[in-house]
Amino acid sequence: MTISEKAKVRKWMLMADASSKGSNGVTIHHMENFLDSKQSGLSSKPETKLILKNLVETGRLAKKDGEYAIKKSKKKTPGKEMKRSKSPLRNADRRSEGKNKATTRNKSKHAKSV
Repeated sequence: MTISEKAKVRKWMLMADASSKGSNGVTIHHMENFLDSKQSGLSSKPETKLILKNLVETGRLAKKDGEYAIKKSKKKTPGKEMKRSKSPLRNADRRSEGKNKATTRNKSKHAKSV
């Protein structure tokens, strides 16, 4: 089986789950019927079982109660995730710089006036 054929089978497996009307997922039998409707004899090849196993291992599919379902990805909200917290060490460095500048300015003013 070539890489492009494996990609097609992977896509069809995900489509089999997406095409199901139930929200629980699809059984292995339903997935085999879907693959055979696309290309006869495809479900009996050993590579299809390996592809299914890889989809579960990588997290694209989740197996629950003997059914396979597309694993929902967590959607990130860009406003909250993009915001970075400031490091306390970074702030401490800035504060100490400001104090040093202020003390040097005061010293120079006193030196001129004296």
